[in-house]
Amino acid sequence: MFKWFKKMKKKELLKFYPEENYADDIEQALWEIKEEYDLPTEEIISVVQSKRKNLEYMHQILSKKEKYE
Repeated sequence: MFKWFKKMKKKELLKFYPEENYADDIEQALWEIKEEYDLPTEEIISVVQSKRKNLEYMHQILSKKEKYE
């Protein structure tokens, strides 16, 4: 049972590791910093996911605001 969880985490890591397809320059800079300072991949993935989630939320709120104006 625990082997399955470990395999799932590895697949998720591979899914988010950049393949030269960055959403913006911030993400590209984060991955460059990771390589330069040898930071844990999980930390960078967490930051990138958080950034994407927050930006998506901001876009949703702004689009709702525009509809009501």
